[in-house]
Amino acid sequence: MRARSRRPGLTGIDQLWIAAKGARPLKPNGIKIRLRELGDRAGVEHVHAQRWRHSFAHEWKLAGGDTGDLMLLMGWSSEEMPRRYGASAAAERAQQVHARLGIGERV
Repeated sequence: MRARSRRPGLTGIDQLWIAAKGARPLKPNGIKIRLRELGDRAGVEHVHAQRWRHSFAHEWKLAGGDTGDLMLLMGWSSEEMPRRYGASAAAERAQQVHARLGIGERV
């Protein structure tokens, strides 16, 4: 945001993703392309916005975060998505408990 404030022509544009040239917001496809480029430069495969949304929701549920708060943050009106992410977090919590208790280990 500090770098943006030094760039002429950006006052009044409140979108976070803006074109590298010109003072205009990126469209969804432009954001998709930019994320892929940044991922390639960083050596990270399969970079896309949904990956971060999923990771955030998964970690939120894993940490015991409230479903209603998650829905509000993510802009969801249905409980279908938090239920999906909650299932992956529940499975990970179960694996952690099994590992901690030594359940399923051979003697």
